[in-house]
Amino acid sequence: MRIPVVFATDSNYIFYTCIAITSLAESSRENTFYDIYIMVKENSVSLEDWIERLHLKYQNIHVQILIVNTQKLANAEICNSHVTKATFYRLLLGSMLQEEKCIYLDADIIVTEDLSELFQTDIREYYLAGCRDIWIDMMTEKEREDRRQKTQIPSMEHYINAGVLLINLDLIRREGIEKIFLSHLEKKYAYEDQDILNVCCYKKIKHLPQKWNLFTLFMGQITELRKKGICEQTVQMFIKKSGIIHYATPFIRPWERFFCWANREWWQIASIWMETDEYKSVIEKVEKLEEQNEWKYYIERCRGYKTIMIFGYTKYSKEVCDWICKLGDYSLYFCDNNTEKQGESYHNIKVISLQNAVKNRDRVLFLIVSQNRKEEMKKLLLAEGIQERDIVCYQTKTREYYLYLDKRYYQKEIEDIFYKEYIDKDREETPSQFEKMQAEISEDMGWTERYYLKDWLLKESEV
Repeated sequence: MRIPVVFATDSNYIFYTCIAITSLAESSRENTFYDIYIMVKENSVSLEDWIERLHLKYQNIHVQILIVNTQKLANAEICNSHVTKATFYRLLLGSMLQEEKCIYLDADIIVTEDLSELFQTDIREYYLAGCRDIWIDMMTEKEREDRRQKTQIPSMEHYINAGVLLINLDLIRREGIEKIFLSHLEKKYAYEDQDILNVCCYKKIKHLPQKWNLFTLFMGQITELRKKGICEQTVQMFIKKSGIIHYATPFIRPWERFFCWANREWWQIASIWMETDEYKSVIEKVEKLEEQNEWKYYIERCRGYKTIMIFGYTKYSKEVCDWICKLGDYSLYFCDNNTEKQGESYHNIKVISLQNAVKNRDRVLFLIVSQNRKEEMKKLLLAEGIQERDIVCYQTKTREYYLYLDKRYYQKEIEDIFYKEYIDKDREETPSQFEKMQAEISEDMGWTERYYLKDWLLKESEV
């Protein structure tokens, strides 16, 4: 069976798009052939090398480029910072691709089974088919109504996510729907082209089984899905992870974190290209990001300094201060540009100004604890002549960090917590007794709240 599949990409997503295509080729049956089209802006990306690699490795795919006339999208309004105009390219498929129908896939996915079943879905009387957006079910009634009013559709019951679509190109052409799509570009919809598709195709959208668009966001929230009344058949699809896995949530994607739900599966596919420069660049970036989620990293960075300046006087800085006091004998200071905070103290450690902080010309480690202004603070320090090697940005672990942690890495996280809790200046080895942690949890010594244990380790069984 020949199946046309379309992706849209830009220069930031070339590698991720090729991983998605690789997963498509790897999971296909012997008699399935994919004609793959990649929509790009003219002269915006160079895909030739990757297309050659893919063709040399796989005989069951053919990849070609579709150049998009972006003038048609000049008036498109973007409301989300992580979105680019490439997301609107799918609205032009009716006039760009002379196929009867096609599958459209976002680049932030992997395919884990053959797509023949999906492609054979009967959509003769529908403009498109997609999976219900589970976000709608997780909202309150008020939130759903607010969303509905913004789009002005009669009901959110048929609202789908646009990351995986089966599109009836023939019907869209015959009924002139592309022109209607384009007339909605300036409406400032909260979810850009996804809202446009749902508004313009309302009542002619067919629902697909949820397995064709499995948000990794919900793979760690099985209990919550059940509580919201999601049918058990759909819940089981999130557990089995067979179909199309969609990494739609910023900050927990495989190229941002290793240990979130189903990210291991993405990296298994990506490792097929581990000899390429692109793979090496991405994995190096994530390794550096993940390194900052381990306490060993901060211990290593503190070694060699006698003075530590905690930049930013917040609840996080107090947490770090307590930990450093356990770590060793350091001269500790808080530093903050907010004059209202200067002069305050915590454990008799005063808050001083940046101007006074940089006067100390001994070797000082500046530990930036702000979570939202790290880069701004780093630039301030560099401008004051502080060497980059003497600057560390502290990354706190929020509730979301633990909520999206894949169960397969719970033990690793427990060991890191041990390292933080039990490290002191006399002993730097991490206790490995899991029973000790359980005892402390049962005694309610603050661990449950401090590490959001009810959201992961103490969560009721979800399988």
